[in-house]
Amino acid sequence: MDRRKIDVVLSTLLIIAAVIILTNDNLAEGGAESDLGIMFLPRVVAGFIIIFAATIGIQSLNKLLKAAAPDSNEIIITNGFSGIFIYIGIFVAYWLAVPHLGFLVTTPFIMLAVAILLGGRNWIPIIIVSVITPVLIYYGSREFLRVYLPTWTL
Repeated sequence: MDRRKIDVVLSTLLIIAAVIILTNDNLAEGGAESDLGIMFLPRVVAGFIIIFAATIGIQSLNKLLKAAAPDSNEIIITNGFSGIFIYIGIFVAYWLAVPHLGFLVTTPFIMLAVAILLGGRNWIPIIIVSVITPVLIYYGSREFLRVYLPTWTL
């Protein structure tokens, strides 16, 4: 299966969903009051989704239009479901661990596990992103949105 076709289709769907989030004011009612408004975070995330999905989609579409031969990492091997079961196991472990170990302790390990499952090779950037992203999400949600994520309870 050619990953480039899947990238184009999924990028298109993500961009459509993000445009709906950006243009519809009736998606959220109530919620946590903040100075930034209730739709601030969804719209910021939708903007990032558009940027990242367009980047992936345009690159894949260019390769498809040029009829370039797919690289080895652009072919998805569809035999076997072990990766799906491992991913579901990682998700269940995260779901069970977060209430006890907290968001800041558990999330970097889960991000690292998913990166390994997806075939990540550059360890330094993977570790940096796995640590910095949960810290930014934790403090951003606490300070700007007044949403308190789970903390260590042991």
